[in-house]
Amino acid sequence: MKRLLSLLILSALLFSGCSGQSQHMKEPVTFYYLRSQFEYGSTQSIMDGEEWESSGHRNDLRYLMALYLIGPSSEELRSPLPLGTRILSAEQEGSSVTLTLSEMPAAMTDAAFSLACSCLTRTCMGLTQADSVSVVSGTRTVTMGADNLILTDSLDTIDTEEAQ
Repeated sequence: MKRLLSLLILSALLFSGCSGQSQHMKEPVTFYYLRSQFEYGSTQSIMDGEEWESSGHRNDLRYLMALYLIGPSSEELRSPLPLGTRILSAEQEGSSVTLTLSEMPAAMTDAAFSLACSCLTRTCMGLTQADSVSVVSGTRTVTMGADNLILTDSLDTIDTEEAQ
């Protein structure tokens, strides 16, 4: 009986700290990942943010991007990058950020690479207030800014506008 009571108290203590995680963060940052489930034509973005603690490292872009590679804690999100991807460099010069990643597998399509770059761009723009982000991986290079990111599926809107 004492053992059961001890387990119940321990469980209550552990789970009481889980709710409102962002309220206890000293320096929260938002990392953007792909949604695990996505419906085309939906008003939801294909990516969503997850808050992480950056305490003591808020201005260390390389550290934050290495933290990003750990991947989301929510099962509703998934990392856009293949397992084993490494950050070789993360540099900001003025309003531009350049991320150099390890080379992506040949099986990663250009579309998947573009989605990964979109998540990285949105994350870096939020961390640094940069206007553009260049992602370099092997022979692939993509540069994006806020004006390049379409965060929802707008195909239905385009079809409707063209039909009128």
